Amino acid sequence: MSEFNEKYKLKNLDDKTFDCHVRLRDEPGKSQKLIVEAASREAVTQKLLAQGYMVVDVRERGHGGGLQSLLSLFFQASGNNTGGPFSSLLEHVTTRELIFFAVQLSTLLKAGIPLLRALEIIDKGISKPYFKKVILDLRRRVSEGGTFSVALRHYHKVFPWIWGNLVEVGETTGKLPECLEEIAQYQESAARIKQKVVTAFFYPGILSVAVTGALVFLLIFIVPKFSAIFLAQKMELPALTQIVLAMSEVLRKHFLWVVGIVAAAAIAFNYTKKVPAIKMEYDRMALEAPLFGPILMQVAVVRFTRSLGTLLRSGVQILQALEIGGRLMENQYIEAGITEVTKQVRSGQGLGIQLENRKIFPVFVSQLITVGEESGQLELFLDLLAKYYEEQVDTFLARLTTLLEPFLLVFMGGVIGTIVISMFLPIIELSTRGGGG
Repeated sequence: MSEFNEKYKLKNLDDKTFDCHVRLRDEPGKSQKLIVEAASREAVTQKLLAQGYMVVDVRERGHGGGLQSLLSLFFQASGNNTGGPFSSLLEHVTTRELIFFAVQLSTLLKAGIPLLRALEIIDKGISKPYFKKVILDLRRRVSEGGTFSVALRHYHKVFPWIWGNLVEVGETTGKLPECLEEIAQYQESAARIKQKVVTAFFYPGILSVAVTGALVFLLIFIVPKFSAIFLAQKMELPALTQIVLAMSEVLRKHFLWVVGIVAAAAIAFNYTKKVPAIKMEYDRMALEAPLFGPILMQVAVVRFTRSLGTLLRSGVQILQALEIGGRLMENQYIEAGITEVTKQVRSGQGLGIQLENRKIFPVFVSQLITVGEESGQLELFLDLLAKYYEEQVDTFLARLTTLLEPFLLVFMGGVIGTIVISMFLPIIELSTRGGGG
């Protein structure tokens, strides 16, 4: 180590000292810690790469303290490069950050800047430590002779599946900037749809949780007080009051059982979703649900048409585009249908006709896809369908939100009102009898 330090020690007053975590390229399982003096972190990285080292981390001495350093030391001590038990919290990159990354990289590549230099420029503008680590590793993998698409696939939890495929197409066709631009547009559209759905159901969800909490509070703490009064008076209770008192009794005496049953049902549901056949049945039932089925189908159409159009414009062949588009559906029932359609298209049959025969999407979708195939403008018609159904999703969510909020208020108010009325009915009867006596 001392020989290494002497070899790279620069006689310059502006030099800084860096702690370097590296691996040998010939023995990637072995890691080393080196101390290097250089003008910048980039200069250290270039020297280490030139000497055959795989650079894991470069940190200036005296910097990077605080919580980040403590976490880093903990992760290194655990021997787990993924970040130990806190990886799910720390090792996360948002969709917005990915979109910005794709746009920046596309712009730099269009300007004629080499990929490694472009990644270096982007890395300097990123503040999130984990994302910086990812980009540093991408640069390392590319500098070692690997392709950018393979490097992206190594971080499949960060970069969606479509990234590796489109980047691979861009590398093959020489249109990497254009493919990155298509990725940014696709992710922007997908994020916009997801945000609209989440926003539409956020307030109703909060309202449902609040009212459910109020209902449980009434049954556990308030209703028993009335029950004690009724028991002391030895009153004959109406049927509605008896039902409410029975619910309160069950919830109070068997609260842990009730919670356990609900938790067990949730766990069983999540577990059975991992079984492909059961997951497919759940997805089919969701599409046929009376209220939420239509919105799920419209979102699926937007995803399919947007992804298929993006892939075809990027130069992906129709069969591969259908395979990728099916995996992006997040619905196994639709994915299975698209897989069957792909088999028929491989045998020479038309995409629109097969979609109509399988009845995967509405007839309007399959008809316009057929027209696009016949006119040789499939990408154009896919974009038209994506925009049309995105507007349909906006309209549907706006109407659903407008109707769902007052419906929930009336329904929940009716439930709580029923409990209150059931408690006061015997009291009113008791006061009436007292007045008559």
